[in-house]
Amino acid sequence: MKNILFLLLLICLSATAQSNLPTTIYLVRHAEKVTDDPTNKDPMLTENGENRAIALAKSFNKIAINNIYSTNYKRTIATATPLAKKHKKEIKIYDLKQLKTEAETILKDNKGENALIVGHSNTVLEMIEALGGKRPIPVVSDQEYDYLFQLFIAADGSSEVKVMHYGAINSNSEGIQMMRAK
Repeated sequence: MKNILFLLLLICLSATAQSNLPTTIYLVRHAEKVTDDPTNKDPMLTENGENRAIALAKSFNKIAINNIYSTNYKRTIATATPLAKKHKKEIKIYDLKQLKTEAETILKDNKGENALIVGHSNTVLEMIEALGGKRPIPVVSDQEYDYLFQLFIAADGSSEVKVMHYGAINSNSEGIQMMRAK
C-alpha cells in the first residue's frame, strides 16, 4: 500500500513540475523560395533555402523539440524537414487561416516543452500574437528569411519574445540566388 501511495505522489509531483515549466515556441518563416514563376503559389526552396533549412536544424543541436508544425506548402515543409529528420519527428500541418484555434492546440500539446512553427512572412508575427506574445518587430519583409523568434510562455501565462537570426545573412535583394531551384 505504501508503494502505491508513493507512486501516486511521484506521479502528481511530476505532473505539477511539468506544468510549472515554461513553454518555448520557436517560430520561423520558410527559407528562400523559387520566385521565377509568379503564378506558382507553392514553389520549392532554392539552393540557398535548402542550406538555410539545414542551418535551422543545426541551430537546434542542443534543444529538444516536442513537436514541429508547418503550413501545408512545399516551402514550409522543406524548411522543417531537416530538423524533423534529425529529431525523428513527424511534421504536423496547421491551418494558417485558423491561427487562434491552432495556437490554442499548439499550446495545449506543448505545455512545458519546446516546439517549432514554420510559417510565412505574413503569418509568423500573427502566430506570435495568437500564442499570447507581443509582436517583436513591425513586419517581416518578403526578403527576410533569417529571423528565428523564441517565445517563452511562463506557467502564469506571461510571455517574452526574443528575436534571433540563423543561417546566412539575408541578401535583402531578389536576384539570381533567389530565382533558381536546385
